[in-house]
Amino acid sequence: MKSFKEFNAELNARPVLDEIILTKDGKIFELFEDRKWISGRFDRNIGIDQPASGAGQVHAHVYGRKNNELVVVNFDGTASHGVKGKLSDKDADALRARGFKIRSGNLVEWLVVKSPPKLLFG
Repeated sequence: MKSFKEFNAELNARPVLDEIILTKDGKIFELFEDRKWISGRFDRNIGIDQPASGAGQVHAHVYGRKNNELVVVNFDGTASHGVKGKLSDKDADALRARGFKIRSGNLVEWLVVKSPPKLLFG
């Protein structure tokens, strides 16, 4: 019987699939970009997604210790998916290292701006 260390070493020695390329007709190929996991405050607790539409932004889902979603932040530092909050220093630093524009204080929020006052001429 193999020891756990031997089993784990064999498992880690196997090749890893890290890119998937899709095609419908064999002529046009597209790189399938799924969520990329990085570590912040916890191991692999931040998932970075590509935009779902052409107008969207790269964004990151930040998870807590019990795999609960805490914050979703766009590449420009604004909130995404209606989820706002405060990032831990380690999570914010991990995102900044990948180019995310995290505001000072690590706050991820959005502001609702009232419509400007209307000036009526009579």
